[in-house]
Amino acid sequence: MCAFGAAVLPSAAHAQASVLLKHQQTSAIVETVDREAREVLLREDNGHLITIEYGAGVNDLPHLHEGDHLRISFVETLGAEMAPPGSPLPESTLTTARGFAHGHPRGVIAAFNRERATIQAIDLKTHSVSFVTDDGALHVAVLHTKAMQDFLATLKVGDVVDMTRMESISYVITNETQPAAVAAPAPVAAPAATTAPAPVAAQ
Repeated sequence: MCAFGAAVLPSAAHAQASVLLKHQQTSAIVETVDREAREVLLREDNGHLITIEYGAGVNDLPHLHEGDHLRISFVETLGAEMAPPGSPLPESTLTTARGFAHGHPRGVIAAFNRERATIQAIDLKTHSVSFVTDDGALHVAVLHTKAMQDFLATLKVGDVVDMTRMESISYVITNETQPAAVAAPAPVAAPAATTAPAPVAAQ
């Protein structure tokens, strides 16, 4: 699926804040974890599958395992801007973070999928646009929202547009808890019982 899709773009031809496409909260189960392919497959309660892909440069992979029960919040946005002449191609990135909340492992995965498109044809009556992406593939999209249609009206054939689709998933593993941190004081008691009297015995 191309980044343009049938979604939303900002209403101006210059850099704009991303437009929210989707925001949902649900629970899911980890179906598979393929560390060689760098993919995690999640199944939502309604049976819908979500695939999380990791770039080769990402080292901080989340510690998810098959069968983990997750509480997730999924956000998808899309933004676009006119690409300045001679500017470098946009690069896709992925960031991750991990931590704990009330003893439960949690994390955030944010993928920024960026690509450059050259406008090939525009039909304002049908709100459709044809464009070619970096890989030479031709795409056709019908733009359904007013913001997208307003943006389309500012474009002309030959314009170059940089698009960024962001997909972010924050998750909490609800079937696992950290070992209680109160176990830590045990080693503390040992230093308290150190042989401070030993020098006294030597006198």
